[in-house]
Amino acid sequence: MNKHSNRYVVPEDEDYEPGSSNTVLKNFLGVKTKEQMDAIEKQELKRTELELFKMSEDHCFTASNICDIHELWLGDIYPFAGKYRTVNMAKENFLFAPAMRISDLMHQFEKKFLAKHTPCLSQKIEDLAFSLGVIHVEFILIHPFREGNGRTARLIADLMAVQAKMPPINYNAIDQTTNLKGFEKYIKSIHAGLDENYKPITDIFKLLLDDSI
Repeated sequence: MNKHSNRYVVPEDEDYEPGSSNTVLKNFLGVKTKEQMDAIEKQELKRTELELFKMSEDHCFTASNICDIHELWLGDIYPFAGKYRTVNMAKENFLFAPAMRISDLMHQFEKKFLAKHTPCLSQKIEDLAFSLGVIHVEFILIHPFREGNGRTARLIADLMAVQAKMPPINYNAIDQTTNLKGFEKYIKSIHAGLDENYKPITDIFKLLLDDSI
């Protein structure tokens, strides 16, 4: 696998859209090219953002909420939208949580992290960066969905930032296509979260918040 590949490692019998050369997952729209699907997902994500930014500022997120957000975004595209994945996944030899444990892990995520860090009302950048970092890294390590985990994690961070009276986050500093060094640092911060070391991801969110103001 090429370094920084966007492709996941999944079972060989993965359900791809016929005629897509195994580049597009089976979808309601019959889309067969990655370029077209990327454009559709981006458009639907923008629509979802606009709808969700109307959410109450004192809302405490739950695991069910996150499934609803995922379905709101991808429900017209994929049959698995809003549902936990049923296949194991890895990326660049990094294994995400086993599929059989996702339901329990998301329940723990809700009780241990979402209940503590949302609603996100802190006015201090340091505290906000820590809350954003913890939620982000713990969610990414679980990777509960078959597709769209990173973008869902960013959307949750945006909603938390808005709760804290901040603008949506500017992610340019960790963009894989325009800032590879920043992206590599971000990936290392995710890995650090395996040992509950949240300082690297907190530092990254401090930078992102500064760039967003």
